[in-house]
Amino acid sequence: MSKKRNILLTVVTISVITLITAVIVGIMLSYQNNQKNSNSYLTANTIISRVIKKMNYQNLTKISDENIYKYYNIPKGTVTDSAMYISNRTDSGMELACFRLADENSSQKLSDAISEHISSKNTENKEGSGQLAKVKTDTFYPYVFVAVASDSETAANTFKEIVNEK
Repeated sequence: MSKKRNILLTVVTISVITLITAVIVGIMLSYQNNQKNSNSYLTANTIISRVIKKMNYQNLTKISDENIYKYYNIPKGTVTDSAMYISNRTDSGMELACFRLADENSSQKLSDAISEHISSKNTENKEGSGQLAKVKTDTFYPYVFVAVASDSETAANTFKEIVNEK
């Protein structure tokens, strides 16, 4: 009887160890997957930097995070990340901006802020380089991209490629 008891005790012990190991491995894999997902999102600045590089844009200056709100009147809590670059040249109205929406409900608020900014820019620079007629805004949730450039459509397509690569 003690032999059967020892065998039963051994089987139960091995089963418990196997179960605990499986749970630990499952938790570790889940944690690793969550880490990968949380680290895989791109910053707005990374997206625009990659667009600039792929499009071979030059003479652009990064606008500090605080100063973006001088251009765009974005309600608080609408975006969690933003980046903006404008042309160094006074004869060019070129501008690139990227925003990461806080949530889906923020989309309309940001869209309104973008429209307001583009309208004010259009009235300020009617004599500009003609680039204002080539404004392209594109959304690939949670990112919103704004390009004011002679090739804004191509810039927006490049934006989509970059966001899809992540």
